[in-house]
Amino acid sequence: MQEQLFTQALGLTPPWAVDSVSFRPDEGAIHFEVSCDTARLACPVCGAADQPVHDRVERTWQHLHFFQFKAFIHCRVPRVACRECGKTSQAPVPWAAKGSG
Repeated sequence: MQEQLFTQALGLTPPWAVDSVSFRPDEGAIHFEVSCDTARLACPVCGAADQPVHDRVERTWQHLHFFQFKAFIHCRVPRVACRECGKTSQAPVPWAAKGSG
């Protein structure tokens, strides 16, 4: 239930979703584990549709505070291997500006 609430609160849409939430008051933090449940995405470089996910890279972002608690998003971000342009690149994540994280 709380995962669905935080998925909506973070503005995530499929294939992105919050899988788990860990509240750690001793750290003054809340941690969100986010996933991208798909095997194919558009190429971030050339835009070619339906390209295979090559692998996933663990990344962490500090998000806006949740009340007085620091908020962190953890995600194994897909990297797309494009068969059109030949590049392998990280898929953009919906909660972060380009180049952050």
